[in-house]
Amino acid sequence: MAQDHAQPSGPDLVRGIALAELADGGKLVGHFGGEEVLLLRRGTEIFAVGAHCTHYHGPLVDGLAVDETIRCPWHHACFDLRTGEALRAPALRPVACWSVEQRDGKIFVRGKQAQPKPKAVGKPSGETPKRIVIVGGGAAGFAAAEGLRRGQYEGSIVMLSNDDAAPVDRPNLSKDYLAGKAPEDWVPLRPDSFYSKNRIDLRLNANVTGIDASSREVALADGSKLPYDRLLLATGAEPVRLPIPGADQTHVFTLRSLADSRAIIERAETSRRAVVLGAGFIGLEVAASLRARDIEVHVVAPDTRPMERILGPEMGDFL
Repeated sequence: MAQDHAQPSGPDLVRGIALAELADGGKLVGHFGGEEVLLLRRGTEIFAVGAHCTHYHGPLVDGLAVDETIRCPWHHACFDLRTGEALRAPALRPVACWSVEQRDGKIFVRGKQAQPKPKAVGKPSGETPKRIVIVGGGAAGFAAAEGLRRGQYEGSIVMLSNDDAAPVDRPNLSKDYLAGKAPEDWVPLRPDSFYSKNRIDLRLNANVTGIDASSREVALADGSKLPYDRLLLATGAEPVRLPIPGADQTHVFTLRSLADSRAIIERAETSRRAVVLGAGFIGLEVAASLRARDIEVHVVAPDTRPMERILGPEMGDFL
């Protein structure tokens, strides 16, 4: 995903700033050793964390601080101000944390803290499951598998995905990647080596046809059955396909997977005009990305204004 590599802004936090410059509840971006650092004050306590969200590099200084957390203004990822841990999707990696010293009415940032080791997965009553099967190859399924390994779960993890590619950062499919501003190697959530290294059995093009809860087995389209001790359904959503004549033609696309985005890009290379059905977040992102490719775009939707049902008429008029 795109990253901003501009020179760090704000004051040098090694030299410190006056405590009076940071009001209670206030936020300020400075730098330490070439890295941008966000300072946030809660009463008499000062927190120092990485200034950008680890998901899409959103500016956390514009985010919402709630108790001892900070939430990204772009996609609402949430981070723990004490540990840097990513608490909510879509972020999967922690932000860095720095030590802070208050002395003589000034605030100094002293050094980056080591990331704390994740807490071990608590043992429920009964035996720890030997095999966990996750149905779904999206961000939720990936986060579950990655979280289990970070929590020191040592059993077998199997991910069943009907996609032909490993889990990807879906926002990129309608944004930078579709617009031609990001290479494909920015799209995967992790490289292929991550799964083998972390003993996650990722099975692509695996279509689940049934679940037998009594025998604890998942049935696959190839006729095989996969036993499980615990089962997580993380299948996500599917794009709406209109039941109208012509919707099945080769120049009509839906967008959900990396393969879908690739197909749209291939078609866009020889197209001059596109019609986007839907004026929600994804529809408008696709429209903007296709315009970045110098394609004439028309957006068709049943509402009077774009995003009206989500953001209201005032924001719809603004858009």
